[in-house]
Amino acid sequence: MFIITGTGRSGTGMLARLFGGHHEFRASYLLEKYCRGNPAPFGRFDDRLAAVLDLHQGIDPSAFVDSSNLYIHLLDAVHALHPDARFIVGVRDGRDFARSAITRGWHLRDSFDCIPPDGSPAYACWPSMTPVERAAWIWTRRNEIALGMLEAIPSDRWMLVRIESLDEPMAERISVFAGCPVRDLGAIRRSVNANFSTAFPSWRDWPPEDADAFASIAGGMMKRLGYAN
Repeated sequence: MFIITGTGRSGTGMLARLFGGHHEFRASYLLEKYCRGNPAPFGRFDDRLAAVLDLHQGIDPSAFVDSSNLYIHLLDAVHALHPDARFIVGVRDGRDFARSAITRGWHLRDSFDCIPPDGSPAYACWPSMTPVERAAWIWTRRNEIALGMLEAIPSDRWMLVRIESLDEPMAERISVFAGCPVRDLGAIRRSVNANFSTAFPSWRDWPPEDADAFASIAGGMMKRLGYAN
């Protein structure tokens, strides 16, 4: 089993195409059954186990390749059920994520992984936060979840892949790591699931207040993942 995940807008669709895997296998089913109206659908380990067992009904684990952002919430359960599984967590410069996510309206969503949980520091101020601040929070929070989950998985079972560094040699490294052949090398050079609108400006053109607001929320995670502020 080879699982690809990330924050969203982080190359998971491209990686799925690269290795001939599913992209968001039964994700709509999982969202509808477990996540609609539930602010913490995967808060307990038993909940995560149940969701993975449900999601993976009928699959052949030895040949299963899937990419989905939902897996950041389920990595420890997947590993518990499939100890031989390999994992890629795709990461992307948070400022580029912010532009892409805002263009798609993610800062306006009210799903469990796009708004702060009740009691978190950001919960009370969420209504007054700017699009950049909201996107910075989403990116930071999702990366925190993914990195926390990886702590429960042996380090030889997972890789962090910076999408900006994905080239043919990196694709070969991933293939060797995952034991999964490259199916469509050209996917690296094609836009997969890309935005067709660039209505929100590049971070290089943000006003200082947006740049500062992003750094105040996401600066620590940017450094942790090796991105310069």
